[in-house]
Amino acid sequence: MSTIPDVCHWDHECVTNSVALILMQLLKGFVPRDLAGNSAFRNLVSCTDDKCTLTLSDYYSVIKGLDDASIKDGVAKVVSLIDLGDVPGLIQLLINMDLEPGIITVDENVSINIKGELGARVNEALGIALYSIAAYDNAITRFSAAAAIYEGLGNVSKARFMEAMSKIARAEDLRVKASRLHEEGKHDAEKDMIEDASKLYASSVVSFREAVGIEEARANEVLSMMDSSEVLANYYFTHGDIARAMQYYDACRGVLNNAQGLGEDYLSAVKVKGDLCSAFYLLCKAIEEGDWRIYEEAGDKFLELINEGLIDELTTEGAVMSYRGAIDGVEEIEDAVRIYSKYVKAVSKYFDNIVKDRYGDFNAFIEEFRKGDYEGLAHALNTDVSTLKLYVVGKVIIDVVKEEGLSEDTALEVLAYLAGLGLNPLDMGIDEMIEELQGFVTNEEFLNRVRDLLTKIKDKLNNIIGN
Repeated sequence: MSTIPDVCHWDHECVTNSVALILMQLLKGFVPRDLAGNSAFRNLVSCTDDKCTLTLSDYYSVIKGLDDASIKDGVAKVVSLIDLGDVPGLIQLLINMDLEPGIITVDENVSINIKGELGARVNEALGIALYSIAAYDNAITRFSAAAAIYEGLGNVSKARFMEAMSKIARAEDLRVKASRLHEEGKHDAEKDMIEDASKLYASSVVSFREAVGIEEARANEVLSMMDSSEVLANYYFTHGDIARAMQYYDACRGVLNNAQGLGEDYLSAVKVKGDLCSAFYLLCKAIEEGDWRIYEEAGDKFLELINEGLIDELTTEGAVMSYRGAIDGVEEIEDAVRIYSKYVKAVSKYFDNIVKDRYGDFNAFIEEFRKGDYEGLAHALNTDVSTLKLYVVGKVIIDVVKEEGLSEDTALEVLAYLAGLGLNPLDMGIDEMIEELQGFVTNEEFLNRVRDLLTKIKDKLNNIIGN
């Protein structure tokens, strides 16, 4: 990336105008000459009489490194400079760059009362953008405005589509509020909100169905059918009514049988939702029947979703719960090692997600881990000390195995034996662990490889933990 000219000293006005300059360049392909002249990047532009072109290449990292106030000020500047017809393009640009403060700024600076087709398009674009950042109240307002304008223009399909989007935004808002009520222990009020959300999803199905000729309406119709069951299923699962949760997860996954006529991209999104419901259905069935094989099957379903990129609290926690249930019921050592290997992978994905949200990255987390308050840290991450240590050791083992040019499966196999026997390199010596392993593993070649790996693992642990 090009360096920032020292002459500007990167003060607030330069920051604001530099954000505006970059956004204008990306939106229009050029920037006004006076805007370029007030930017920190004025030495990085080439100009004609009234237009300039920015030669800076890494636009994204420049803006992402700035504070929210600078981004908001820069976006507000752009809104004041462009025509209303360019606003939808600006909104899409902000979505693509993941600039949440910028989306909020456009909402604050663009009137809801724009008339005609343009007003409908602007409000629709803003509604979708606000929905994407979970600003549901504002999204509902924009969707409702767009629906009213489209209705007045005689575009019934678009009006129904906007009405449906407003309903699912209201449903999502209720889910967020219900989650807060759950944390506060207000479960009756939580249930009322969840039931209202389910009804809104069901109602949106009808509206999407009436949005004739809009390709994404059919996909959203199917997803809303799933959501109307899934939201109830999640509620009952969380509150321990496994039989009823299983019933609703089954209804959710069954919607896939009626998903004909979807384009490939839309079908993929619908399939992910169906697979998630299927995984939870299997987990419920495993809990009801107490069968470790079904627990493993559920875990495999969750892990498949994780490997496809759906890494969130639902999938990672579902995988951990499933494999833990399988481990509790398994008897044969071969089965235990196989399941433990997958359990360790699930634990790693689960905590990677939490650590990223809470600490930013693994190194920042390790700084806390080094302090030695394992009980406090485990409590903060809603886990136990042994699982917390398993996560740290697992990360180190996988790093060491990669450095040795071995496969991740090798790392997971080693960790499975260690974890399954309650052996932890953080607390035990190498000879002590090998002695314990010899009672279960007769393959001397494997044991020698493990001893060699454990030596490197202990060294790496000592370096990062500071023991």
